[in-house]
Amino acid sequence: MTILSKHLRKILCLRMEGKHLRFWQWIVFGVLWLAYGSTYLLRKPLGVIKADLESGLNVSSAILGWVDTALLLPYAAVSLTLGSVGDRLGSRVTLAGGLILAAAATAPMTVCQSLSSLLTLLAFSGASQALCWPACCALLSRWFSDASRNSVFGMFGTCCFVFGMAGTGLAVYLQDAYGWRSVFLPPAMVVTILGVIVFEIGRDPSERGLVVPGRAANQHVPQNKTSTESKMSMMAVWKVTLVPEVSIAMFCVKFVRYALMFWLPFYLLRSLNYSKINAGLASTAFELGGVAGSAFVGVVVDHWMKGRAILTSALAVSGSALALLAFIATASWGPIFHVIFLALVGALNCGPDILLCGSVSADIGEREGGAASAVTGVVNGMGSLGTVLEGPLVSLVAAWFGWSSMMPLMILLSCLGAIAAFRANSIHSRIEGRVKLSSMDTVP
Repeated sequence: MTILSKHLRKILCLRMEGKHLRFWQWIVFGVLWLAYGSTYLLRKPLGVIKADLESGLNVSSAILGWVDTALLLPYAAVSLTLGSVGDRLGSRVTLAGGLILAAAATAPMTVCQSLSSLLTLLAFSGASQALCWPACCALLSRWFSDASRNSVFGMFGTCCFVFGMAGTGLAVYLQDAYGWRSVFLPPAMVVTILGVIVFEIGRDPSERGLVVPGRAANQHVPQNKTSTESKMSMMAVWKVTLVPEVSIAMFCVKFVRYALMFWLPFYLLRSLNYSKINAGLASTAFELGGVAGSAFVGVVVDHWMKGRAILTSALAVSGSALALLAFIATASWGPIFHVIFLALVGALNCGPDILLCGSVSADIGEREGGAASAVTGVVNGMGSLGTVLEGPLVSLVAAWFGWSSMMPLMILLSCLGAIAAFRANSIHSRIEGRVKLSSMDTVP
């Protein structure tokens, strides 16, 4: 009886611990979802107020491209060079600090009277926001098993597009009701509050006395010790198998995503004669599709594609190019078809975005002996370079060839990204084949 009672107590303790773990998994997932998503409240107004910036600050369309660059160039630079900050300071402190600093740089934009002051504040905001994604990924991965990685990251990625839509809607309302200068302060207040919440709640499982089953590394590397990933330089990471191909694909995917995110309202206004309000609202179809694509891409990979995330990404990016081509072909059919194809482009572009800089990068890094954060930083940094170049290149192409040339440029880059992803899948398949052969040879 004593042995039986001990066994029952052990079972009850395990069940209680499992419920406690699930409770905190939901809490941490929700806090991180809100926290990282809120950064899009700071970014999205730039796509809505471009026409007002053009007239209010008396700048040309070509110069407007540098508004995006001022935000995204520091973002890319910090992503590529300071990805290990989270390893030294801790994910919780890094994420909370990045949010609060970004909000502090955004709030004063309300009173900017010149383009130079706006660009300076955007640079500080972009550099601060760059700290958030690696810290979010690192903290999130510690709370969930390896087997659920694709599905968890897919669902987590919906925050970018839900908050993208919310950011556009809020900016459209504030712009119409109070003028373009009003679009910065309310988002900054929200982000500050979430930064404080992250600092209070965003702790590792080990800090709460919990162990996550099904993780290859349940013991988190202490912050005062140097991990493998923090030792790898950017050039060393670039030489890792699959990193160049995945990085190029990420560059193209993110270029297209941010070009549509920042320029789609302006494109609809200038090329298809939408009003300011309707252009802003119609552009949210892209984010709406992104929500669906991000939410289901992990499920598709895990349940129908047998874990082949790179192949899924290649097929989806190819589909996004076809959807953009259909958008151009049906441009004269009216807003309903515009919204349908923009939503389809969003789903097929944004799903691979989450996979390539999330589960795919983490998997490549772990094959190199625990360099997941290093690889994720480089791949995401290369994607960020795409976001840096989209502003000047889109504005330059539009100045030379007119706004109707924007969508063919998006198609070209989507095709290039698909080619890089298919090449990565081919290399990955060969590696998997050699691993299987070697394992068969060792069987007695």
